[in-house]
Amino acid sequence: MVFMMRLLYFFVWVMFVPASSASTSAPVSGVAPLELRLAVVTDGRARYFTRLLEESLKLIHQPYRIQYVKDIPARRMWWMLGRGDINLFYGMRSKDKDSSEELVVVRNALTNGLVGRRVLLIRRGDAEAFAKVRSVEDLKRTRLIAGFGAGWGDVKVWEAAGLPLYEHTAPWSTIYAMVVAENRHVDYLPRSVIEVVEEARAHPDLMVEPNLLMDYKGDFAFYLTASVARYRPIIERALKEAEATGLKARLIEETFGADIKALNLNRRLRLPLSGPD
Repeated sequence: MVFMMRLLYFFVWVMFVPASSASTSAPVSGVAPLELRLAVVTDGRARYFTRLLEESLKLIHQPYRIQYVKDIPARRMWWMLGRGDINLFYGMRSKDKDSSEELVVVRNALTNGLVGRRVLLIRRGDAEAFAKVRSVEDLKRTRLIAGFGAGWGDVKVWEAAGLPLYEHTAPWSTIYAMVVAENRHVDYLPRSVIEVVEEARAHPDLMVEPNLLMDYKGDFAFYLTASVARYRPIIERALKEAEATGLKARLIEETFGADIKALNLNRRLRLPLSGPD
């Protein structure tokens, strides 16, 4: 009877615990582990950020326990971080987030600026229109509309440049079909050099625009909820060590190197933009 009750409890627990996974480092005598609940966006990039975090902490022999919370829209993840339902998330760094009383920025540019280097994912039929673009003003005159997720830091970059844009409030995965459809308020997607090639593979009706590189100063950072602000110096030290030892550069190369090389960035026309506030 006791066994049956325990088995019933286990099945109830499985049904109601949110989708997540956990990772734990080996204990170090006398050092308290970081207890982290990290939200991750389940796209091709997530593995880089989780590996960077875990392997950096291991470099400084900092024990940790991480619960990964998955499959929650990014905007809700920021809300959960502010409430303390999760205590770590990553996203575009901005003055608004840095000055928030609810968030604590971990001061490290997680991709060495690659997130601020944007290549366009476009309809194949629009390639000729983009080939004529030689400046930001030329792009503006095309009246083609860029697509972003609602509340993304990139929105301010495009707004500052006076470029037409659309903010997508539905699940991000639906926007690719909207671009293909040609009549759904969005014409192209400015995607970072660490994601655009993979997305083009996944959406063969779209193509990587071959000539332009939209470039601004911006990057992702880890943010902590204020209740675990004491973790910041530890994580910053770990990420600094990852840079000093070459770990960070190696992870970037392993994860994104081949795709970035395929973009031929040195041959593209660079269009500088102002970074997000």
